Amino acid sequence: MSKSFHLTPAELKAITWHQHRMEKERQCEVTMDEAMADFLENYKKCWLREKQLRDNMEQLREIEKYKWIRSEQERYDIGLDRAAAEWSEKYAAIWREERESLEKNGFQRVMVTVANHRGLHVRPSSQLSQMIGRYTCNVYISKQGMPYYNFIMNGNPYMNVESILGFLSLGIIFRDELEFLAAGPDAAAALSAIHEFVSREFEYDEPSDYWQ
Repeated sequence: MSKSFHLTPAELKAITWHQHRMEKERQCEVTMDEAMADFLENYKKCWLREKQLRDNMEQLREIEKYKWIRSEQERYDIGLDRAAAEWSEKYAAIWREERESLEKNGFQRVMVTVANHRGLHVRPSSQLSQMIGRYTCNVYISKQGMPYYNFIMNGNPYMNVESILGFLSLGIIFRDELEFLAAGPDAAAALSAIHEFVSREFEYDEPSDYWQ
């Protein structure tokens, strides 16, 4: 879809969990779009309040650690107010950036260039989709100028890889630069397999179970 839902990595993580919870409750598959719409309409405000409380508590712990270190250096208790002011000036921005990063929120990433001269048409897209389906993780793809996507994050559009139709809608061709994100128990293994598949030139008369 082309609606411009702008998400942070933390929000994407929460929506991923929400999708799994909806699937468990309904005992059926739930699409990324369904989970996102339900989360944004019914759960985001509560989630933001809880997240702010957690962030505030974590910042306080960081400030208290900073206060202890600086007090040891100065040889007297510098006080919480001074510690908070110094920590905020020196480290708050770095702390927030790290906390909102993909890595901190459980996502792994790989960049890959399409090596095959025929790109990813029906057969390779089908093979790639089936291969990804064997891994226990959520996988997202980003390509500059992609016409369809689920959300925008850090200025880039992303689509949840749920079917062969998702790949085909992107019209992936030779030398396209693709970014894949993954989160879940098999994220690293899935991204490694994806990179190997997409970066390889191969013949299309290979058996359909080549990648099994």
